[in-house]
Amino acid sequence: MSIRAMVIAIVLGACAGCAGRHFELETPDDFVELDEGAQERRGYSLRATSADGIVIGVREIENDREGSRDFWVQAIRNRLRRAGGYALLEESEVRAASGETGHQMRFGRDEGAHPYAYWVTVFVRDDRITLVEAGGRREPFDAQADAIQRTIAGVRLR
Repeated sequence: MSIRAMVIAIVLGACAGCAGRHFELETPDDFVELDEGAQERRGYSLRATSADGIVIGVREIENDREGSRDFWVQAIRNRLRRAGGYALLEESEVRAASGETGHQMRFGRDEGAHPYAYWVTVFVRDDRITLVEAGGRREPFDAQADAIQRTIAGVRLR
């Protein structure tokens, strides 16, 4: 099962009614935003990629179940570790440019002979969960890690 499918399953695919973006995010200069229609079909509000295949994506999900940030962080952590085969490497609190505190989890996984990195940053407000995801093969991802972290820190939630 793909990362996208796992995260969607975690939140029960509850993206209905998330029309319009409730955030601003500037991707690194060497990333291009993917086709909007394809993003929506995959449950993303924004998805961008580098020429090396590093992807940054944002999902917005209604928090109609009123789950706390701790609940969603634990649900994602459990799902990725248990069902996705990801190793949790690091966790930290992060702050969006708009002031909200989020929780970032950094995972790793080997696929064949290649190690991969996957970061998910969770921002939870009363009505909405915003997930900022970034991932790709470890070597090019590590080369972009600082720019990716600046992108995540630069998110403005509305």
